[in-house]
Amino acid sequence: AYEAYGWHPSSDAWLVDASWSSNWWGCASEHGMMFSEASPTSSVEQAQQRQTAGSWQPLFSCADEHTARTHYTKTYGVLSEMLAEHRSAFEGLQSFLDLGCAPGGFSSRLLDEFPEARGFGVSLPVNTGGFPMLLIHDRLHVQYSDLMAVSSAVDLECSAEAVDLVLGDAQNLARRGAKPEGSGGRKGGRRGAAVGGATVSGQPDAGVQAVCAALGIWALTVQELMLGFGKLRERGTLVFRFGLPSRGAREEAWYREAMDRLFGLLFTHFVDVLPFKSQTSHQADATFYVVATGFRREAFAEAELDTKLREAIASIMVCEKPKDLPECMQAFADFVTDDSRSRTEHMVDSAAKLRDIGVASRQRVETAGRSNAEAALFISPVPFNLTMPRLRERLEKYGKISYIRRRAHPIGVGADAIVQFVQASHAKAALAAIVSDNLLGGNISAQRLCDVRGAGAD
Repeated sequence: AYEAYGWHPSSDAWLVDASWSSNWWGCASEHGMMFSEASPTSSVEQAQQRQTAGSWQPLFSCADEHTARTHYTKTYGVLSEMLAEHRSAFEGLQSFLDLGCAPGGFSSRLLDEFPEARGFGVSLPVNTGGFPMLLIHDRLHVQYSDLMAVSSAVDLECSAEAVDLVLGDAQNLARRGAKPEGSGGRKGGRRGAAVGGATVSGQPDAGVQAVCAALGIWALTVQELMLGFGKLRERGTLVFRFGLPSRGAREEAWYREAMDRLFGLLFTHFVDVLPFKSQTSHQADATFYVVATGFRREAFAEAELDTKLREAIASIMVCEKPKDLPECMQAFADFVTDDSRSRTEHMVDSAAKLRDIGVASRQRVETAGRSNAEAALFISPVPFNLTMPRLRERLEKYGKISYIRRRAHPIGVGADAIVQFVQASHAKAALAAIVSDNLLGGNISAQRLCDVRGAGAD
């Protein structure tokens, strides 16, 4: 089942096909995934047929591949926690839809846990800014599409009439896409943009093309709900990620009202709605997962909510100011009651308290890491064209960097550098990328500072 490339939890290792070479995809499809002739899936066959002779080439960097591995492992672990805490939400699972599925951690965990289950996923192609899909499985079909361009559940490549579970953990990947030369516009969005259109250089920017960049993630979330509801069976389960609101004096009324309307909709059409926040990954992030069970499909259809969700998405996409978001969701205002507001507040408060614990824990770890040689890397030689800003840019994706110090060689050309991360685990991840993936180049070596005898920080 784990042909080609993927995480095998029982052996605690990555499986890599023989065609893997120099840490680049040796035989990549247009979607950036590697495959084996011994285990073609329908998605892979379709991608292979679209290739022309001699067109195989890597579509993403070693750093992107390493980032995808890290994300894959984290999401696999997060879903393991969720399965343990909300087991009843997944009982008897036979089919699921994973929206924003790459690099494949969630799907992989479900396929491991439920050997009879079949999965369907949607992922933004790599060449338009998406994550690489690391999992190829004979029980998983992946549709490579911009999620915002899928106009309805009918357009999903999901052969199941209805699924038991819908997962919505798509991200607004605007910063992963290549920006056209000379293009302007605001980060994450552009004026006058319409739904869809995440493409590469010379075409519209990748990511959700909302007029107001701050509302892009809201449009994506409601899009996930619209597509998910369209495929979710009666009494099915919905899981999606949601952002915590600011608290106290920083709290914004528009966010609170829009959140109340969204959750009012959920409380009305699900038997139970509960929060979940991982205790091992992203504890300090201002997000949590919503686990909604017991979908009332008939009530959803009777209220014609599919149409209302489409209208809300279209309105959010062209909304110019965040404060006007509640108006975009006016169709759900009738679902808001005093009880639903109270339930929303309790759920958000529970997730916020877990986040506070995570923030405090991270601060303690970071404080200790600033003087910890296990969290520092000694890199040598560092050529002069690898400037400090460039070095920081390449390494900071693996974790927060406290400082970088460069020391020129007294004889010869080049220099050494000490990169102090705030956490030892971040230094470990960066070291793996430098050593295994040649992140900084083939002639540059790196070690943990604590392993280098005679190396100082001055």
